[in-house]
Amino acid sequence: MTRPGALFFYYDYVDPVSYSLKHRLQESAGIGRFSLMPMPFELNPPPSPLLDPEGEEFRRLWDRLSEEGQALGFELRRPWIVPWTRKAHELAFHATEKDCFEEIHEAIFRAYLIEGRDIGRVDVLVEIARNGGLDPQDTKAVLDVDRHRKAVEEARVEGLGVGITTLPALVWNEKKLEGNPSSETLRSFLAFGAGRE
Repeated sequence: MTRPGALFFYYDYVDPVSYSLKHRLQESAGIGRFSLMPMPFELNPPPSPLLDPEGEEFRRLWDRLSEEGQALGFELRRPWIVPWTRKAHELAFHATEKDCFEEIHEAIFRAYLIEGRDIGRVDVLVEIARNGGLDPQDTKAVLDVDRHRKAVEEARVEGLGVGITTLPALVWNEKKLEGNPSSETLRSFLAFGAGRE
């Protein structure tokens, strides 16, 4: 999967590292002159059991990200639930059709990671859509009939196809970077992808 200048960013809305890296990429936009291509990737697609927010690995992740989030200007809220994110990704596809992806994309992340809302619930997603300027009745109809379910599933399959095993993940010019890179590693990756090394 290649596209000149395209930096593919695999993320999930319940992953705090994805949100942190999203902001770090926005701050690094001048390094590689990349075109960011967000790619949804469900960490835990249904019908798998829901992840435990009290699990040791999940708790360590949130503790580690708290300071980084504050440095980037936001305060993460430890979740009480780790919902399936398929419907949230479906809302993002719907927002893309309505030319307001960026606003809804940010709002979904914030709803879960900062406001502590359950983004697995359709009513919560419809409220996010309404606040973002989308028609709530149209949005609910789209989510109720799973209009974008196939697109969400196909995006995950595509990510698995390029070897994604950890989120977040970046793929640029056939080079891959997964997890939470240091500032130096991220800068080097972006410079490499732009052909500067």
